Amino acid sequence: MAAPLSSAWNLNLGFVLAVLAAVLWGLTYCLDERVLSSLSVFKLYFLHCLCGLVVAGVILLMQGSSPAALLTIDTSKASLPLVGLTLATATAAALAILGSIQLLGASKSAVLEISYPLFVALFSMLFFSGQLQLPVMIGGVFIFIGSAIIVLAR
Repeated sequence: MAAPLSSAWNLNLGFVLAVLAAVLWGLTYCLDERVLSSLSVFKLYFLHCLCGLVVAGVILLMQGSSPAALLTIDTSKASLPLVGLTLATATAAALAILGSIQLLGASKSAVLEISYPLFVALFSMLFFSGQLQLPVMIGGVFIFIGSAIIVLAR
């Protein structure tokens, strides 16, 4: 059995994955803008989901999950209402950003959406007893100001 990764390795890998996600989302928004000129928001979202289904399904099966287990949720470990809520909000968010990209373009949509970390901190505080720290609030104000400058600069 392999030794568990050190916390420093996990931290570094976490940063690498976060930056990789930012780069890939940036590219995805630009590609989506082009694709949305010929496909509807719902068709593109369906294709995104289909791709995610195939990739995640193959990985889960390779990790030893049975096909039946792919659609089973152990309610002793996971809250079914919370899983349902996150599925609903993720779907609504994906459709909202695709609609925004189609109407405003990738650049403007991304600039407006970049305020989401402030909402992460706010919802974490409101729903999960998280701490809303002063640097986060100040950074959030700067994000909104920067977004307004960029979007209104035309």
